Amino acid sequence: MSHASDLASATQALAAALLASAIDPADGVRLLSNLSNFQPNAVTSSSVVGASMAAMQDACGDLCRRAAVVAACRAAASYQPASTTDAKNLQNAVLQLLDAEILIAGNQGEDDVFTALRALRAAVVQDLQTRAAGLPGTIVVNVPAALPAPALAQRLYRDPTRADELVTESGAPHPAFLPPGFTALSS
Repeated sequence: MSHASDLASATQALAAALLASAIDPADGVRLLSNLSNFQPNAVTSSSVVGASMAAMQDACGDLCRRAAVVAACRAAASYQPASTTDAKNLQNAVLQLLDAEILIAGNQGEDDVFTALRALRAAVVQDLQTRAAGLPGTIVVNVPAALPAPALAQRLYRDPTRADELVTESGAPHPAFLPPGFTALSS
């Protein structure tokens, strides 16, 4: 790497590779959230070289975090939430990453980065709220005893073909024995 732009491109490629390696976009957000919390180790030298090393490490840390946050926003854009609660949880996770980086950029006086991250935040909020508008909410299912998935699907939705959905939502090991309490889609 002979230029700063090569480092920036490589950092963005790393974040994109992490996102591409994820099984689904929600997993990508989880993976990238670890990278978005990156803080370089403090340089222990107080010499001129040490000060330069510290400045470079801080800049590399900013670059890594920001590439991860932007990739997490891309993951959120490709994620298909199952419910309004699912969309809200994803929005909260991504906004937490964005807000932390917005605060860092603001504290460092990086006005252009601050403005760009605020615009990205607004776009993420609008996108997820728009897509969540047509989704069902969630309900807490409480039954007195474990029931088979088709019976509970018939009781909740009047559609026994949605039994697999209930198994997934409940995390049950077998469709014949759904737990007495879990969260499911409301419609």
